[in-house]
Amino acid sequence: MSLAGIVVSNSLMGQPAGAMFPRNEFKLLQPAPTQPLGSYDYFGKLLNDPVDDQKVGAVQITQELIDKGEDIYFNRKIGDNFGLQGVFGFAQGFATIVPEITTAITQLGGQATKNLQITLQKDIVLGSRTFPAGTRLNTGLKVEKGGTFPLGFITDEKTRTIGISCAACHASISNEGKRLAGVPNGELVISLLTALAPNTSAGFARLNFNPLDPQYQGNGKTIIDSKGQTVTLPDPEKFEKAFDDAVLDVPFGNFESSTDSINNTTQIPSGFTFKNHPYSSDGQFAVGPFAGLSAFNNAVHSSEINLLAATQLSQETLNIDPEVYIGTFLQNAADPRLRLPDGVKPSVWLQQKQQELGIPFAELEDQVSAPGAGNYPNLRPSLVTYNGLFFSPNSDNPNDIASGKFFFANNAMSAFQNSLVPPANRTQENFKALRSGSVQRGARVFEKANCATCHIPPFFTDNTIHPIEEIGTNSARAKSRLGLNNLLVEPKLYTFDTTVPVSANAQVLDVPTDGISVNSTTLPKGILPDGGYKTTTLRGLYFSAPYLHDGGVAVREGSLKVFGNSRFQVVDPSGLGLTGTLSQGLPADPASSLRALLDQELRKKVVTANKLNPALSPERANLDGTGHEFYVDNQTGFSTQQQTDLINFLLALDDNPGKF
Repeated sequence: MSLAGIVVSNSLMGQPAGAMFPRNEFKLLQPAPTQPLGSYDYFGKLLNDPVDDQKVGAVQITQELIDKGEDIYFNRKIGDNFGLQGVFGFAQGFATIVPEITTAITQLGGQATKNLQITLQKDIVLGSRTFPAGTRLNTGLKVEKGGTFPLGFITDEKTRTIGISCAACHASISNEGKRLAGVPNGELVISLLTALAPNTSAGFARLNFNPLDPQYQGNGKTIIDSKGQTVTLPDPEKFEKAFDDAVLDVPFGNFESSTDSINNTTQIPSGFTFKNHPYSSDGQFAVGPFAGLSAFNNAVHSSEINLLAATQLSQETLNIDPEVYIGTFLQNAADPRLRLPDGVKPSVWLQQKQQELGIPFAELEDQVSAPGAGNYPNLRPSLVTYNGLFFSPNSDNPNDIASGKFFFANNAMSAFQNSLVPPANRTQENFKALRSGSVQRGARVFEKANCATCHIPPFFTDNTIHPIEEIGTNSARAKSRLGLNNLLVEPKLYTFDTTVPVSANAQVLDVPTDGISVNSTTLPKGILPDGGYKTTTLRGLYFSAPYLHDGGVAVREGSLKVFGNSRFQVVDPSGLGLTGTLSQGLPADPASSLRALLDQELRKKVVTANKLNPALSPERANLDGTGHEFYVDNQTGFSTQQQTDLINFLLALDDNPGKF
């Protein structure tokens, strides 16, 4: 770190951000503090009046920055035109159902919807499944009042593509038809929208698919691998069909973005990020500006959506030769010009083809190589970027709302997300629970059951990653980055006054990792050695059912009958688990799902329902709803009334938990 950085660090840093709000003085039903305007973020700590802030890594939190972050969040596409569009074919696939979407929105007559239902106008064949004309489908797409296209989906007249923004997954619609930023779109039919792409299998590394498995052999291209040996790629039709089948097994609202070849899908998280660090379900994004949130945002625009970037480490992390990876990625490309011919070395052919088309290194669109990570395509990962790339568009591009100085867009989105608070729970159930004192009694149960040991108010998290043996939840997602631990280089950023393209003499910042990892080149504490999960905030639970990282604790409305004394019974077993909810495109009920989280016997039934469904098995989506065995039920000394009170308390944790 520069001398100026040391001075600021020692003299101006003040208290850690969490220490500004003494935990013991906070009542459970008071509103949580909000992000203070005018302060500075310094790698997750709040400062006042730093000197040369951009040169030392501090970001001033202004309304202008928040507004720009909101614009990017809602209106800037993620992903690159080369990989996501030209090879994968997202827009081409989405266009398949645009006529149905347009018709459905027209039929709304200007009204809003939280779940656009479409009626297929033609047969659609995906993998082994046929969706016949006339089929009515839930899509989970949100349409604002007066809207003409789904929220978070962007048409680009210049490239003639349809892209998605952060809002497609991380925003919803109120009952009045207004957008709710930060609320997860838990019913979004990601599986269908993915499978519609003509080359879905370009994302094969996101699930447990080996392209050289003999069962996929057939009419695949023959290539030359990194060792100069001849290799036959999988039959593109067989591989695509098998991968589409696997993708369609993933429940609505679940996604997979880590290129680890582990079946470990997870549900869309909420966007109420202030003091909810570290980020991602396992807390892997823990360092950098805004306590790792900017690194998380960067990943969404870079490593998580850049399909070809995983090639750099495919041999070391997946045991797949890079040429096999590139060849499998390209041989069924949506754009015929990018389809691989026989007998070539894929990386060489790709470079020649891109130069021929005038798009050299097109997979690096809006990306900057990290300092100290090497040279593309041989970049090393670090704790701030798992593919050695940073999303940072050209500073001088006035037509791009994300353009600016280095890392501007990621920090702007962080400032915006940290400004969000959970919307008010305006249901009659919450009104009655508050009025009757149930919510207040539930707060006392919360304390008595020691929930506050980890879910510490006012943000209801301890900002800690707990090892898998402690939390007991399905371990697959917790292992997603373990293969990178021995490959990490020191995390570095350019100073935030650096213009893009980055000059050779640009100044570099060392990203502090003290207290987060053993050293700057190891994964955060709690993840090692076997994986772990972060303590997620409980704020906004009403808007984020079902529960646990995999969404496996799910119960459909009407499946339980709760009696006047709060005793309950299962009256519709078909509504238990993901099998009875999001696997059918049906929402999970927050109160019933929380009861399944807290009640041992009900949880057993939910887990059994999940495990009986082959689509949710470890060989597929790997979702079961196990773990987090901290129960509040008769077996742990609590009455059913206390259980109900706790549920009502948890569902009241909105912007102002003590008031309606």
